Amino acid sequence: MNVKAFDSLRTSDKILLIEDMGQLVLSMEFYEYRIFLFSFNSMYVEVYRNLETDEIETIRTASVADLDKYLSRITLGNLVRETYIL
Repeated sequence: MNVKAFDSLRTSDKILLIEDMGQLVLSMEFYEYRIFLFSFNSMYVEVYRNLETDEIETIRTASVADLDKYLSRITLGNLVRETYIL
């Protein structure tokens, strides 16, 4: 799935995809929102949840310019996936 196809989906479909296949990278508060940054299918997706209403208002792909606000907060630990040895 590419950026254009993802952005054209309904919000409910975006939520399902992110819940099933998204990898949380970072969560931060920004004004009246909690913003979640997910990696999904070779792209990054921002989810904006209103802190007052606790509702998701926006889900969109993040451009390179959008990622600037996250760079100072992302650590290597945010990017390394947990692996389990059975």
